[in-house]
Amino acid sequence: MKITGVIAEYNPFHEGHAYHLRAARERSGCDYIVVCMAGSYTQRGAAACLSKWDRARMALMCGADAVFELPALFAVRTADAFAAGGVGVLAGLGIDALSFGCETDDPGLLARLAALREQEPPEMSERVKRNLGQGMAHARAWGTAAAERLGVPPELVNAPNAILAAEYVRAIGRTGAKPELCPVLRRGDYHGDQLDGGGFASATAIRAALSEGRRDAAREHIPEGVREILAAAGTMHAPDDLALCCLRQRTEAELAALPDVAEGLERRVKRCAETAAALEQVINAVKCKRYTRARLSRLIAHAMLGLTADLARRHPAPEYARLIGMRADARPLLSELKRRASLPIVSDPVALRADEVFQLECRATDLRALQCDDPSERAAGQEFTRKFVRV
Repeated sequence: MKITGVIAEYNPFHEGHAYHLRAARERSGCDYIVVCMAGSYTQRGAAACLSKWDRARMALMCGADAVFELPALFAVRTADAFAAGGVGVLAGLGIDALSFGCETDDPGLLARLAALREQEPPEMSERVKRNLGQGMAHARAWGTAAAERLGVPPELVNAPNAILAAEYVRAIGRTGAKPELCPVLRRGDYHGDQLDGGGFASATAIRAALSEGRRDAAREHIPEGVREILAAAGTMHAPDDLALCCLRQRTEAELAALPDVAEGLERRVKRCAETAAALEQVINAVKCKRYTRARLSRLIAHAMLGLTADLARRHPAPEYARLIGMRADARPLLSELKRRASLPIVSDPVALRADEVFQLECRATDLRALQCDDPSERAAGQEFTRKFVRV
């Protein structure tokens, strides 16, 4: 039996994701596809636009055979932590291949890019400094220097999925696992904000349409068989006032204890939060080339969730694999995973009640619930009341 793993957010699941699952199955020649999916919060520091159970159902109806959860401890973090969590879960399940969408389908190039991220040569570091001196943001300065060293176009290395793919390669090296790499060339603009662009519409464009009330337009870019799941999902609002209140209530020491907070960033955030009338004013006042909007959004999410650097240090790798949904005809897969797995496979959340990593998951799901407009979706404790997904 050959098992291919996929790491995803599916925020929301769309036609491009369905294409990737088909391509991953075809190119890897696998019998089953296992997805490790972010839960209630995503890497950009925002709540997922649909519940994890809805998104898992969409994936299972469109090509996945089982969906495991990428714990929030890793999902709401930088690319290296996100990759470490996803690869950690899938390697702990014993997958044979790892497939991902990327701007290149050359595994050799990704290996070289991963090596540069693992150990940066001194001459490249000097090039990065020169790029920074020319006004580039750090990510672009590094990407441009890496592209020059690798002899590839800068837009390839600066693409978000190429960087994430390189982090997958790094994470694989640290686990000692040796899955076959099966990159699938991306079609469409990852961050494109137009639904009518070339190729598949991006999740960014679909979320924008949903937030603007253009639900019918968004549905056109969702696989036909799962459009009703999107139609039935309630609308959401941003938790701006709640987030601003949280930043005001946190002390500087508490903000400094969050992941990736250094160089006095906690003082800048605290000072701005105390005088700003809206969360957006805090972000605009603090963001710069070094502190990007994405980094600040994650900081805010960490503050709201209580995700501290100490918690992350105590749990550097996943310690369980939580199964949240599977296809009824995939029972042989589950038996095989139980035979291979080095991590405990858990489907009953009660078994995780005392686990501090899962307690963070509960906080993330409860916080997302407060952003739902439908009163019936705002109850706490949904980790224990929502049913396991069977398709």
